[in-house]
Parts: sequence; structure tokens; C-alpha cells
Amino acid sequence: MVKPVFRFIIAGIFFAVFFSGCSSPKYKIEKIYHPPTDKACVNKCQEEFLKCQDTCQKNYNQCLLKAPEKAKKIYDQLEKEYTQKLQEYYKQYRIYQNQLREREKTIERLKADLKFYERLCAQYKDKEACYRKENIKRALKKLEYSTPVAPEKPEEISYQEVLEKERALCKCDCGCKEIFDACYQACGGKVEIKRICIEDCDKD
Repeated sequence: MVKPVFRFIIAGIFFAVFFSGCSSPKYKIEKIYHPPTDKACVNKCQEEFLKCQDTCQKNYNQCLLKAPEKAKKIYDQLEKEYTQKLQEYYKQYRIYQNQLREREKTIERLKADLKFYERLCAQYKDKEACYRKENIKRALKKLEYSTPVAPEKPEEISYQEVLEKERALCKCDCGCKEIFDACYQACGGKVEIKRICIEDCDKD
């Protein structure tokens, strides 16, 4: 039996989907490389892998260096949009305050009218007064459920947040391992993937 010459352990823990009421087993995924007879082919795959990694790292570093400049352009544009939104917010907020004041005035006026017509209705049994009393009660009830809604203030823009998002777009994984695996298997090698339990394993 040929012994594997390459062994890469992929970072990551996978949880088995069991609902037994106990702790679920935890697994890790391990790749075992069984080499082909053509070692020169494998060496070429390894060289291409290292080139891929080197290019990927250089591109990643360049991306990080350019991130502040890109972030500044995005931030400037967002800042302009924020200023416009803020101006619109203040305009809508003034309208909202006016609506509140008008509502309070209307409520005060209706309450004063209500007292007047309640007295007339109670003392003289005046039908018109009783009718208006009920109408005013309905109007006041309606006003209770029609409070003006305050406009939502736009969130301030943070340059640091924009910068972090730009940096997050920089990729340090270019799929070099996957390219190596494909090359390795094309050379006649075999890539075996094993799932190994590392915690809360069944003892059977």
C-alpha cells in the first residue's frame, strides 16, 4: 500500500445533525493525498500551486493598499447623499412638528366644544346638542389613533466602516488548493476526503 505524501487539514468544524438530546458529535475534514507514479507531474502541480499562492498574496496586498483610496471616494459620495437626506429630514421634521401642534390645538378645541354640548345635552335634552356631543367624541377617538409619524433620521456615515467593507472585499483565497487538487488528480493521484470525529463521538 502506497503511503500518502501530502496531508492537508482543512480548518473548520462540522456539526452532525442529530437531535438525540445529548451533545452532537463534532467533526473535522481531512484530505489525504495518494501520489501517482508520475512524481514529475506532481512537482509541476506543486510549483503551480506556489505560484498561485504568491500571485494571490500579491494581489491581496495590492487590494489592501488601494482600499483607503477607494473607500475615500465612496465615503465622499455617501457623505453628499447623507447631507441631502439630512436636509430632507429636517424639512419633514418641521412638517411633523406643525402637524403635532395642529393636532393639539384641534384636541383642545374639541374638548372645549364637548364640555359645552355635554352641558346642553344634559340640562335641556337638546337633540342637536346631544348629536354634536357624540360626533365630537368620535372625532376625539379618531385623533387618538391618528398621531403623526416622526420622520426617520438618516444614519451618519463612518469612513472607518466604509474602509472595513472595502478591505473585506480583498480576497486572500484564490482557490489555489482546488486548482492543485485538480492538477494532482489529472496526474493520476487520488485525493481522499475523510470526516473524522473529534468530540462527543459515538463509542460503539
